[in-house]
Amino acid sequence: MKKIFCFIVTLALLVTSSAVAFAKPERYNTHEKKSYTKEIQTKEVQPREVQTKFDLKHSKVIKYGRYQLPVTPVTKGMGATVNYDKATAVITITKADTKLVIDLKNKKVTVNGVEDTSASIFNVSNSKKKTILIKYIAEKLGVRVKVGKDDIEIVEAKLEAPKNIKITTFGSKVVDNTLNATTQYMEVSADITPGQATGGKAELYVNTKLVATNNVISATGSAITFTTSDGTPTNDELKAAVPEGGAVTIKLYNAKNEVVTSKSDLKLNVDYIAPTLTSIASAVYMQGTGELYLSVAGAGQIRDVVDITMLSLFDSTLARSYRLTNIDNKGSKGFVESATSIKITLGEADKAALAGFGTSTVSLYVSAGALISDQAGNTSPVWATPINVPVVVIK
Repeated sequence: MKKIFCFIVTLALLVTSSAVAFAKPERYNTHEKKSYTKEIQTKEVQPREVQTKFDLKHSKVIKYGRYQLPVTPVTKGMGATVNYDKATAVITITKADTKLVIDLKNKKVTVNGVEDTSASIFNVSNSKKKTILIKYIAEKLGVRVKVGKDDIEIVEAKLEAPKNIKITTFGSKVVDNTLNATTQYMEVSADITPGQATGGKAELYVNTKLVATNNVISATGSAITFTTSDGTPTNDELKAAVPEGGAVTIKLYNAKNEVVTSKSDLKLNVDYIAPTLTSIASAVYMQGTGELYLSVAGAGQIRDVVDITMLSLFDSTLARSYRLTNIDNKGSKGFVESATSIKITLGEADKAALAGFGTSTVSLYVSAGALISDQAGNTSPVWATPINVPVVVIK
């Protein structure tokens, strides 16, 4: 009885042990398989040039008059589908989102529903009518062909990176390649080789952040564009999409998921913080050195620029007022020195014009508007009314 009992217990342990050992690897392998599949789907493939030669003896040929189109080089070499309606003499070529319709009888060609009036298919000599169709199709699908006597070689060109990237911003204060507190949205464009990325996509990056994606790349288009606008753009939305500046690059994918990245030194400057200025208390005019110091509050960042043309000095004895100028080389310049100080360095023209000032009371007149701006085009708050400030003249 003991032997029978021990045998039963041993058998139960063996069955239980094998079940546990089997279950763990099964769960692990399932998880591993899912992870592996995901990696394959998202892997980026580097582009390469593909050359394939087709023997014309083994290819079906569409014929209409002197026109001939070998079908196999198009279907297997270019990866397109070919349909021919013999009754209407219409050839339809489809690859990804590109559709070419060649109406041989009515001499008309359309690309994605738009007539291609530049197509030279119907304006060639009889000797070229055996090759013109496949050359035209190859051009529109972004591949090259080499037509021999007995064969056709299809050369699918290596995907080329986007070039000539351009940034366009939209807002009340526009500064080249810069986003500021007034910018509502931006558009970015670049040149591409037509046909190479048909069925693919393009991605816009600022540094490593994906900013926008273009999933519609025309078969005949020579450019791609991106926008951060959703139709009703705001500066807050732009801040969320592009919080920081940096290098602007574009990744271009073709239908095979091959990818190239643009090479560009173009940088996007981002500064959403506007200068501040809460008040101007007084001013000191150092007549000998030609320097004017303003005692202020909340002036913001050091080296922010002062709009000189908003400042005028008035001498009560002379009963004369003079507005400062910012003429190149001869005008005045002003910058924020600290949160409480602004320094104006007078130019030659302004120093000469103010030579007689200071015999009695002098005051500074600040016009209505925004006095301070930064390199990004942001400005300090706009004053609705002018300001008068007392000036101490030191000779």
